[in-house]
Amino acid sequence: MDKIQTIGIPRGLMAYRDGVLWKNFFEQLGYSCVFSSKSDRKMLEEGTAKAIDEACLPFKMYLGHVAELLGKCDALFVPRMGGYKTTEKMCTRYEALPDLIRNIFRDEGIRVLTVSYDWYTKTTEEKVYIELGGNLGKTKKESKKAYTYAKKQQENWLKTRNKKQTQLLESKKIKVLLAGHPYVLHDAYMGGELATLLNKMGTDVLYTDYVDRSDALKKSYDFSKVMPWLINREMTGGIMMLRKKVDGIILVSAYPCGPDSLVNDMLIRKIRSIPVLNLTLDAQSGTAGVETRLESFIDIIRYQKAGGYGTKN
Repeated sequence: MDKIQTIGIPRGLMAYRDGVLWKNFFEQLGYSCVFSSKSDRKMLEEGTAKAIDEACLPFKMYLGHVAELLGKCDALFVPRMGGYKTTEKMCTRYEALPDLIRNIFRDEGIRVLTVSYDWYTKTTEEKVYIELGGNLGKTKKESKKAYTYAKKQQENWLKTRNKKQTQLLESKKIKVLLAGHPYVLHDAYMGGELATLLNKMGTDVLYTDYVDRSDALKKSYDFSKVMPWLINREMTGGIMMLRKKVDGIILVSAYPCGPDSLVNDMLIRKIRSIPVLNLTLDAQSGTAGVETRLESFIDIIRYQKAGGYGTKN
């Protein structure tokens, strides 16, 4: 690891949740960071060619991001994330991610920099990143300082988005909450266009991942005591925090996501006070079909607000 100067970060999966933390951590240790470009159709096609047919859309896109970084960095940061608690685990795809990348790109001789943790190790995020710094030849003091700074930057990044989102709650416009995994909601090819379409329809858009994460986790236990997936907990917690402040909720999932198929069904059964749209995105190009569904959904909200279905509970 002593010859690493530039670290590549694929712009996919957990980079949309923790990318600010990763970038600032590595840069504080003296490395340069490069992110892959924004997602597009070509990138998805390259990733799909590398994946098995049953792989989920976000993973196929992630492979395209990895391919895009080949030759642009000395190593790729691909964390193996198993979760820190028994009730806050990760999808199995994350637990095998470094091994998957090494094997899928074995002919390219890709160099993978990683961290590895799971709930049964009883570790903490700080300890994980101090160990990562040690693997890069940095002292414990240097690594802890870099992590503390990076964590603060991540918190500030989230607070800024939370503040802007809170201000939207004062708006007189129709307010729609987009609920889903960050790498689906904010990916340029997957969910990134949804907010643009909804804004053109005269609505304000809020996101489940732009609330305080610790508060969302706590609130998620009001929804389920046993749900095991961290990202779905943060999503459901965000819904529980905002559902009485918005006019509609859109559950955004990418095909075929196992955790979402279960959790979204539970949400639809439990949330009855406001309109809920279950929107599953696939690899097909174009947004015509999606746009039609969004228009119909907004029409339902307008009709309800006008008293067509009575008042909200």
